[in-house]
Amino acid sequence: MPNTPTVRQIAEFLEAWAPLSSAMSYDNAGLQVGNPDTEVRTALLGLDMTPELLNEAKTLGATLIVTHHPLLFRPLHAVTTETYVPNLVWRLASENIALYSIHTNLDAASGGVSFALAEQLGLADTEFLQPSESGETGFGVIGSLPAPIRLQAFLEIIAERLETPALRYAGDPEAPIRRVAVCGGAGSNLIAEAASCGADAYITADIKYHDFFNVLDTRGHPHPALIDAGHYETEKFTESLLVEALAKQFPQTAWRRTKTSTSPVRTFIPPKR
Repeated sequence: MPNTPTVRQIAEFLEAWAPLSSAMSYDNAGLQVGNPDTEVRTALLGLDMTPELLNEAKTLGATLIVTHHPLLFRPLHAVTTETYVPNLVWRLASENIALYSIHTNLDAASGGVSFALAEQLGLADTEFLQPSESGETGFGVIGSLPAPIRLQAFLEIIAERLETPALRYAGDPEAPIRRVAVCGGAGSNLIAEAASCGADAYITADIKYHDFFNVLDTRGHPHPALIDAGHYETEKFTESLLVEALAKQFPQTAWRRTKTSTSPVRTFIPPKR
């Protein structure tokens, strides 16, 4: 049986798929905490680093946590137990649990975050929405539904498959939808790209109020339909994506997807009276 992989070997595999050089300049992907030579018999995958995720890792006996969003995004001035991020860093180090984050480099990778979202929504013939010059990396994905569907029905499918009780959108509920663009997480910067590529609908997250005006024509009619499905909701399938890839490459390690939602955001829907 193959030797137990180390954190370093796992990082090398992830970075061959999603090179750190393809990450955005503001990002901080890579090994965040821990000894790269630690052997990994059990690992836990989650979208965000949270106290609940750390407790779950301890229960599993995991020596590695892999997240999409980096815990260390801005420089720390001290590592104490008194505030959220430093406390988690201190606890990870104390428990000898390594933390690795694969962020915008996975967003840009072929078969990465937006491809997982597109697959969840049933899109076929997918390709990068905004490819790089080489075509090997890019951001967002565009593809097609098997057949045209009214926007109202498509919204119901989105809500069901992304397991979200609410969607923010601009669009005509009766408009036919066939060509669909997606970007997991914050993707307002690709609204114009989605429109120019002929998308009937664009699904992303973190859309500001005024960004919805960018899809209105001179009569105030929206096209393409612009849908904010939530940051966590459009990226949570990254957890399964990573589990599958890592389990295939390192079958000797037990790869576990978190059983908890790492998002602190909740949606309040008043009960019907």
